[in-house]
Amino acid sequence: MTAQGQPTPISERVRLVIELTWINSEHLRSKSRFAGVEIELESALAASRPEARTSLQLLRIEMLRDQLWEADRALSALEEERARLEAALANAEAATRTAHGRDPR
Repeated sequence: MTAQGQPTPISERVRLVIELTWINSEHLRSKSRFAGVEIELESALAASRPEARTSLQLLRIEMLRDQLWEADRALSALEEERARLEAALANAEAATRTAHGRDPR
């Protein structure tokens, strides 16, 4: 805290690391969700031969396929965001090295 009671701003690097930590945590949760839906779908598909499935079974399979697609989209979005944050972190660290005269280039 500053003398005026305001929170001390965190550095850009720390903010990016915090965001990356959150993204990585969400990515792990999303992978678990994806795997769970994948297992449920495999089980639903194995429960009966395609020609013997009831309309309820077909609906369940379709719902699981939709959930799997959504889980895959969520994973892709998290991976894109992680790549963006990693690039921003690399840029911030390069700027810091340059500012301190430690640019290895």
